[in-house]
Amino acid sequence: PGRVYFIDSSVTSEQRAALLRQDKTELKKLKGEAARRAEEAMKKIDVRLAVALDARTGKVEWSKPVDVTDCSEIGIGGGKLTLICKDDVLLLCGANANGHYWRQFVAGEFKRRRMVALSARDGYRIWARDANYRHRPIIIGERIIAEPWAFDLRTGKQVTRRHPITGAQVPWSIMRPGHHCGMLTGTEHLLLFRSGSTGFYDLDSDSGTRHFAGHRLGCWINAIPAGGLVVIPEASAGCICKFSIASTIVMEPREPRRPWTLYSGVGATLPVRRMSLNLGAPGDRRDAEGTLWLAYPRLVPNPGLETSLDLKLKFATSFAKGGRFFSDADDGTVSNGAAWPWITTSGARRLTRIAIPLRGPNDGPAVYSVRLIFAKEAGDRPNQRVFAVKLQGQTVAERLDVAGEPGREFLIHDARGITVTGDLVIELAPAGGKPDPGALPVLAGIDVEIENPKEE
Repeated sequence: PGRVYFIDSSVTSEQRAALLRQDKTELKKLKGEAARRAEEAMKKIDVRLAVALDARTGKVEWSKPVDVTDCSEIGIGGGKLTLICKDDVLLLCGANANGHYWRQFVAGEFKRRRMVALSARDGYRIWARDANYRHRPIIIGERIIAEPWAFDLRTGKQVTRRHPITGAQVPWSIMRPGHHCGMLTGTEHLLLFRSGSTGFYDLDSDSGTRHFAGHRLGCWINAIPAGGLVVIPEASAGCICKFSIASTIVMEPREPRRPWTLYSGVGATLPVRRMSLNLGAPGDRRDAEGTLWLAYPRLVPNPGLETSLDLKLKFATSFAKGGRFFSDADDGTVSNGAAWPWITTSGARRLTRIAIPLRGPNDGPAVYSVRLIFAKEAGDRPNQRVFAVKLQGQTVAERLDVAGEPGREFLIHDARGITVTGDLVIELAPAGGKPDPGALPVLAGIDVEIENPKEE
């Protein structure tokens, strides 16, 4: 309000020289070849003039030369310099021309893509950093979403969150699988983007990417949040991508109907502090207490294309004949209360063994609590599936029967004090050693938590 800001490419030699003298203070810390290379780079810097005008009179309130080297034209897709103003911060960054380039992102071609923040009051440089982003950044509240990362608007510090498995602080990230031209748009609570079909991300739950199938966004910006609605004018006509819904769509808020997501998690997955697995599930999902239940096997976001952003898990599994992972999840899984009703809509049928890495080679042993969630099969009768459970080779339950009590749809078995050095090994077998695979249960969920995290 009250000002107009812009970046001018016309810079005088005196202004350029003044900026070089200012930036040479950092060069004094370098020596030898490093100093020489830095000196050469300084001669090639991209200098522009940041200008603030009084909106009523047109009077220049301030103008400052600014180094915007590597803010644009970095890597394939190029892009031009853009300027965003929010809460007295001017953000200079690149409006990269295309968002397709996952392979180049993974290969590190965008590491030098830079953001520079200036004070809107006087043009003072607040911070600058290489941000390794894919597409044009946007500002949501106090955060810069520079896909796939987020940064603090006022400090430039990368935003982190707790890893759902290790509990370590890792960079916040978002992943939009599938074909993904176009940039992000959003509000305080929601991000919208193309992710194969139309995709969105609930910033409040921070649980992953969801999709509205059969429809796609355009190749630039056409998801418009306004007045409590999301208006999406038709923008796919003329494109070779084929989608069944080629029309304008307006969305309004409602309770989640199918809140399955694809969670983006970067960083190591060992050692495990807590791991909650929803076997066979169609996606990841948070329960009412905020615990993120991860689908296993993991969904493959982009077959044949490494993104480096999806949370990868690989366990050794064995099944009796006819066994497999399955999912019966449908629109009936809407409960926001207890997690068990939707956890038990999928599972591992006739699983005999699963080995889950919990500790790395240098982590040492730790003691865990293990919760196993078994689901009743349709038509099961008492004494039809009576089974035993072993953990780390030791029998922890000799006779379990999910259908043993009338009206019971699932069975939870808790075991404490399980020492794990490398893998947690879970074995299931018919009770009494009978060779009857039909007696094996459906294992729907596994929840593992370290008992004494302070001892690590």
